[in-house]
Amino acid sequence: MRILITACCDFTDAEVTAGCLLKKGHDVLLEGRESGSAVFRDFHPDVVVCYGLVKAAYHDFPVVQVISRADVAFFHRRTDLFVFSGESAVPGGFQDRAVVIPLPVDTEMFCPAAQSRGKIIFAMGRLDPVKGHKTLVQAMTLVNPGFRAVIAGREDLYTVKKMRDYAESLGVENRAEFAGEVEDVIPFLRRAAVGVVASLGNQEASRTGMEIMASGVPLLAAATGGLCDLVTDGVTGLLHSPGNWRQLAGQINHLLENRGLAAILAENAREYCEKHLSYDSVGERWTEVLEQLGFG
Repeated sequence: MRILITACCDFTDAEVTAGCLLKKGHDVLLEGRESGSAVFRDFHPDVVVCYGLVKAAYHDFPVVQVISRADVAFFHRRTDLFVFSGESAVPGGFQDRAVVIPLPVDTEMFCPAAQSRGKIIFAMGRLDPVKGHKTLVQAMTLVNPGFRAVIAGREDLYTVKKMRDYAESLGVENRAEFAGEVEDVIPFLRRAAVGVVASLGNQEASRTGMEIMASGVPLLAAATGGLCDLVTDGVTGLLHSPGNWRQLAGQINHLLENRGLAAILAENAREYCEKHLSYDSVGERWTEVLEQLGFG
């Protein structure tokens, strides 16, 4: 199948999808927002997959539009099919023209560590209130003192100093480390006893959550949109009420004291990622959807 992927917004997601489809043997061309008529004449795709805006030039070809919440205003009436990353992201009235295809995670890069885990409660994400990092810092006031939190993420609305000051105000400055922006999170994941995604707001998908799960680290996640699509409570992780730091602390301590349960959750999560979120499985899902629409 000849597939043209265009991106006028999140080029990273488009690149990942292109990689999944290439693994399935498709002929894929990835273009930015300036795709012109020459591209269509020379490549002549069977289908166009659009991340973001759908241009008038695409209308001579079947069009699939990938939608995030930020793109809701750009639904295009000429689109043949809308793709969402999770069930919670599909708006009412779109069920007949929408399918769910999750974002993938690199299950070869993110994989369980061979050595035993360390004593780290790990979280990652930019330092923004919506990421809920303060919830984890608060939880550390009740967590087993033999463990410490490590939060990796670039400065945003919060600075590292502000987060350190907050930890100090709670008396856990020696048990909450802020690593800033890091190029490689895998060394942290290999030493993590538990992973936390404490987001306070909805998101289409959680790359952080998927990377933690694929790495064989038990995940504690806030019960928000996207994370509820990803995590089956008590099976592939544990969900807590957004912002409920006491509940989160209780879950952390429970897993630290019950390593058998932690291992089961981690194993189930890894299996889920391999079966549903690997590049191969997501590429297979894309292929199935496009072939069912007659684009193959």
